[in-house]
Amino acid sequence: SNSIDQTDAYGPGGPEDQVLNLVSSSSCRCEETFAGSVPREDPENNPRQPWAAWVEHAMKFQTSFPNVNLSGHLDVDVYTPFSNQYTCEAFPSWFWDEAMCWNSDIRSTIALNNAIYFYKDRWSNAMGPYTDYSIPEAEYQRAFQGWTETPMSYVTFKEHGDIGVIMLPAGSCSQTGQDDHVQCAQDAFDGFGEDIETALENLVNDDAQNIGLDSPVVFARSWRSDDEVDSTAAKWQTFFFCDEFDGEKYSVQVEGSGDDTECRLVAS
Repeated sequence: SNSIDQTDAYGPGGPEDQVLNLVSSSSCRCEETFAGSVPREDPENNPRQPWAAWVEHAMKFQTSFPNVNLSGHLDVDVYTPFSNQYTCEAFPSWFWDEAMCWNSDIRSTIALNNAIYFYKDRWSNAMGPYTDYSIPEAEYQRAFQGWTETPMSYVTFKEHGDIGVIMLPAGSCSQTGQDDHVQCAQDAFDGFGEDIETALENLVNDDAQNIGLDSPVVFARSWRSDDEVDSTAAKWQTFFFCDEFDGEKYSVQVEGSGDDTECRLVAS
């Protein structure tokens, strides 16, 4: 880019192999030519991902790690997944912080982050954060840092920033994560209750959001299907739900049932 310290990745791409970068403007908007997926010879075992072309372009032409060439890692018939872990032949998750651009819609934002995660067996050195992605257990698969951006005006953010969301670590209570809830997450992670209370206090103190006592607050858990528990390529999905939380200053209270269930922030 021309005005922001941004990782460049100039190279041929798109339908006519024109020279493209990861961004399309000096304001670092994502190059939408890469919004599509990459054709696959075996789509059943090697599925197509929206924005996969952007991730592959970054892996081929990135400049942050000049001694790292990941072009060969895109050939599924040659490259062995996870073989670059703990080596200098890949890069840590924070690489995407330097390379990240912004999209104008939330669906593209989600799809781009999903594509980055999907390719982790090919670009990640598993050292930032430290983990082992070749092990399918949730505690290894959830160690990931991702960045995406969807800019909006202060007025728009304040208008829609009236619901608090607190995400539980993926697979807090089981390998699938389907049964994760607040209490078992607190039992699994020391200090997680304090983390929730800090998050609630930050929501209340954030002037950009309309959150206060009696505002709705929901929790979110990530899960994968039972038949993917032993898979390192499992796709995690997010489920929002109501649950009770008792803190020293703030609590989350659940009222009603079924479609009429409400969860509200209250004083303890």
